[in-house]
Amino acid sequence: MSASLVFENVDAYYGTSQILHGVSFEVLGGTVTCLLGLNGMGKTTTLRTAMGLVDRQEGRIILDGKELKGATYVRSKMGITLVPEDRKVFAGLTVLENLEVARCKRDQAKDFTIDDAIAIFPRLGERLKQKAGTMSGGEQQMLVVARAMLANPGYMMLDEPTEGLAPEYVDAIKISIDAARSKGIGVILVEQSLPLALAVGDSFNVMQNGQIYKRFTRDEVIRDPTSLANLLVIE
Repeated sequence: MSASLVFENVDAYYGTSQILHGVSFEVLGGTVTCLLGLNGMGKTTTLRTAMGLVDRQEGRIILDGKELKGATYVRSKMGITLVPEDRKVFAGLTVLENLEVARCKRDQAKDFTIDDAIAIFPRLGERLKQKAGTMSGGEQQMLVVARAMLANPGYMMLDEPTEGLAPEYVDAIKISIDAARSKGIGVILVEQSLPLALAVGDSFNVMQNGQIYKRFTRDEVIRDPTSLANLLVIE
């Protein structure tokens, strides 16, 4: 059986409010699945549900044949990690210390190393001794993505990783996604930047009102990009 992360009819609730309604999709190892849609449609909640951060979940999430359940740290050990929107670095630690804390060895032949992270994000290499809390927002975003990669997960979820970033940082995030895919990591990307999604995505799920409204393969988007773009416009 190929490596995969599967959402099967997933419902999610905050308190009594149902946010996700029967969400189903699959992410294969070494591929990038984009979750797209307007704000408030359930994209972030989908990622948080995978990490066990919602009040209640129904349906199943299957990671490489095993049901993904339990506390967040248990799910992380199973091989899934989330890079949230809020760029949480260990502000009082240096950049190098942040990277060392995150490092996890799973498969020596495929693992990301700190040298790999610095090759992808040279700016971090220039600031290894700097306290992470003193860096710019773009630099902190590179650091949290690098930390996620050093955890060497089977699946990495990125929530709006380029929001508010200058083009040079957006390019670095694209390189990191391509590098993760080359290592066999499955990626779920929530992203407002359609150009980035189109540059890295293998499949595209558009969410509306807590459901997968429309699915596109990469070939379909290449043949007719306006069909996808039109679903992301506020009327």
